[in-house]
Amino acid sequence: MSNKKIAWERWDEDVIEQEIVEEFYDQEDDDGDGETVENALTFLQRIPSLVTTPMGMYQLHDKMNIMNQFDCWMGYTNFDITKSTEESIENTEGVELLNIMTRYRFFLGVGKMFDFSSVRRLIEESVCGSKLDEDTEEAIDMIKDSISSDRYCAIFVSQSGEIL
Repeated sequence: MSNKKIAWERWDEDVIEQEIVEEFYDQEDDDGDGETVENALTFLQRIPSLVTTPMGMYQLHDKMNIMNQFDCWMGYTNFDITKSTEESIENTEGVELLNIMTRYRFFLGVGKMFDFSSVRRLIEESVCGSKLDEDTEEAIDMIKDSISSDRYCAIFVSQSGEIL
C-alpha cells in the first residue's frame, strides 16, 4: 500500500473511570432502583478499581499502573505491521513500551520526558515515509497552541500539505 496511514487514540484513565460509572448508571435505568447503584458505587469506592490494559491488569490508581508510567496511545494502521515496522517504531526516540496487538493495531507507551506529538511525527516519518515541509509544520504547531485547551480536537493535513 503506497498511502500508509496511522490513526491515534489516547489510552486515557479518565475515560476508563467514566465508563465504569456510566455502566452502573445504565444498570440503574434497567433496574429502576437508584439505591442499588448508590450502594454499588459506595462499595466500589472502598476497593481498588482494576483496569485491563494491553499490557495486563492493574489497579487504577497504582503508581505501577502503565497509565501512570507512560503517555499511552493505541495506533491503528491501514498496512501490515511487519517485523521491520515494529523495529522502526521501537527504535524511535521516546518510545518506552510497544505491544503489537494485531496486524493493524499496536499499543504504545511514550516516556514522560518526551512530547507525544514529536514521537508520533518521528514514527509516521519512519514508517509511513511522510514528511511535511517546515511551513506546514509551523502552521500546525500554531494551530495546536491555539486549540491546546480543547480536550478533543483534530487537525487534518492533506498529502500536499494543505491544512483542512
